[in-house]
Amino acid sequence: MSFDDLVRRAGDRLARPASRRQFVGAVGIGTAAVASGGLLGCGDDDSKSAPRKRRIPFQNEDFRSVAADAVPSGAVGQDAVAVCYSPYVVVATEASTKREGKTGVAVRKGPHPDAEIVLTNEGDEVFVHEGGHFARQSDREAPGCASPPLRKQIDGWIWGYPGHDVRSKKSGWIPLEIGGKVYTRSSPDYRDQPKNDGFLCGPARKDFDCRDAVASQKACGHDDCGGPPLDDIRCRATPLRRRVRQAISRKASNFEDYYLRLSFNSTAFGWVEPGDVVDELCRRSAPSYGVCCVEWSFVEIVRSEALPKGTRGWMLETGLAREGRKPLSRTGAPGNFRRG
Repeated sequence: MSFDDLVRRAGDRLARPASRRQFVGAVGIGTAAVASGGLLGCGDDDSKSAPRKRRIPFQNEDFRSVAADAVPSGAVGQDAVAVCYSPYVVVATEASTKREGKTGVAVRKGPHPDAEIVLTNEGDEVFVHEGGHFARQSDREAPGCASPPLRKQIDGWIWGYPGHDVRSKKSGWIPLEIGGKVYTRSSPDYRDQPKNDGFLCGPARKDFDCRDAVASQKACGHDDCGGPPLDDIRCRATPLRRRVRQAISRKASNFEDYYLRLSFNSTAFGWVEPGDVVDELCRRSAPSYGVCCVEWSFVEIVRSEALPKGTRGWMLETGLAREGRKPLSRTGAPGNFRRG
């Protein structure tokens, strides 16, 4: 086994998928550490008592530091992410859900009825029953930490995460109105968990509620419209074409490696799936799962059934196939995003 293979294997162990409970805790620790002026365990604290974790080096793939005016469009830091959520209630049942003996709608990886249903970390499919609530996501940010407008629906589908009356908090797409049939309606009087003062705080409790930006940001622990800025980014002159890593099981393809995010270690706005094709434009080292530092990749969708071609966002580099990693099973052949 070569030295590069050992390095890659160590990198895989450092950033392997974790449960949402572990991830939620890590987001709180990592964001707080960065906001206070340094990256947790990255060597910024010179005290001998401070715990240290070595940064795992990666094979040189020609990613180089770039000036601020050379950063690709769409690549932003956490300080440019201020997402809020609005409550909706499910009022009808999909035919496919009814055949499963359930009511309501499935939470899916893509905005179309054939998209794979999202799984919990235990491997159960996620549904929002009739009368259950769903937190619809906003756009990325608004000036002055105000509530951004709602994120536009795609072909009648909206992105967000289930409310407290649904067991899972996995994000995904549900139908809003398809073919003239309304499945989900706005529910402005909905109250979420008491620990959130009834506000929608996001799956990791770092976003806020669109209905009251000021009060909900305090209740949700929102940090100054985001976190660290986009510094220390490394990019390539020519994008590196890569394929999304295969998963050992359908359950494994629902771990954090397969979320596409607005910024590194930030809010998810879509799924990538095993076999999808992306162009990797940039990288940045940042915390994940309470470990510093792992590699985050800024990618553009080339081929996917879950996201439109040209969509850009951040994902864990461990979600991309790399020579030296153990081959994993497919969940389906890649295809093109389906519209209409």
